[in-house]
Amino acid sequence: MRALILNGSARPIGSTGNIVGDIIEELEKGGVETLHVPLYEYHFTPCNACRTCEMRGDGMCADQTDGTNEILDVMRQADIIILAAPGYAGGMPGLMKLFLEKAAFILAKGDRGLHGKYGAVVTVAEHDGADATYNELVYWMLHSEMLVIGSYPLTSFKTGFDDYRKDVFGMKGLKNLISHILEISDKE
Repeated sequence: MRALILNGSARPIGSTGNIVGDIIEELEKGGVETLHVPLYEYHFTPCNACRTCEMRGDGMCADQTDGTNEILDVMRQADIIILAAPGYAGGMPGLMKLFLEKAAFILAKGDRGLHGKYGAVVTVAEHDGADATYNELVYWMLHSEMLVIGSYPLTSFKTGFDDYRKDVFGMKGLKNLISHILEISDKE
């Protein structure tokens, strides 16, 4: 089983990136092949609703230069997609929003390439925004016809920079989420 983690944080080092590192370590211990794609390495162009993806129907964006098509191809090859993001100003970071807006249109109008894939969400925010970001990302997965893996407590961390391990509920949720992913991996 292959898992893909899209990291929507603008920072290479921080709570989101450290949580992603923990997820990778635990999934790989459990035999899940894991790939991490940090979105901060890309410069996405906004979707201009040209509808070329709809006309072509091949699940590809007409813009071949910003990495969107390459990431979508990797997403189509994954069995599980984990979206990890901090909460910024009460929602997901702009870079992740830019990519997901574009991807949603391409997938819906093109090949519905994530239909039936498993998805999970991890968010973190120092004050407000983790839960709103969590809900946005789960909605995006549902819109993309994915099967969302939940956990209790939710993997929505409320913590300051690099203090995520002190969030008892977030860590319990992360442990449960990883356990659920490994259960699915064993069944596949």
